[in-house]
Amino acid sequence: MDSLHIQKGAAGQHSHERTCENCGEYVTKQFVRVFGANDGSVYGCMNCSTGRDLRDGGGKQP
Repeated sequence: MDSLHIQKGAAGQHSHERTCENCGEYVTKQFVRVFGANDGSVYGCMNCSTGRDLRDGGGKQP
């Protein structure tokens, strides 16, 4: 299960985007798979965390 936020585009169409739960920045499905929690959420990304924090599991913890 992926943590998705539904946003309405200018044309009124819905787009499903994965975003960081901490800062709201877009993250890819692969990023969530590698650095996120088992429920599909990610609590840190390259915008709001360091690479070292992410490698140490920082993206999995709220």
